[in-house]
Amino acid sequence: MDNNLAVDTKDKKMYEAYERMTANVDSFERFEEFYNYFLKQVTTEDKEKLNKWLLKVLFVELKRKHPFDELIDLVDSDEKETLKIWLDSSLGKLKRRIDD
Repeated sequence: MDNNLAVDTKDKKMYEAYERMTANVDSFERFEEFYNYFLKQVTTEDKEKLNKWLLKVLFVELKRKHPFDELIDLVDSDEKETLKIWLDSSLGKLKRRIDD
């Protein structure tokens, strides 16, 4: 997983946990597998602290825009539609090539 995000938790242990999670998340195919891994990694009993940290990570991740989304925001509606069609077509071709 390309991790450009460094969530500033102001807590070294939480930051290290975040780094481990982002390094390992791609190795799981399903959420349940990741969830079980997560439960094994969590060492705090402070659920409020954990929930606040998870919500902070979620908030930052949801606010962050992918470069393609930033591009879409900057172009006019005709270019926007052309780019979206190009992306869908390109992804479809690559997925078919991978499946072959």
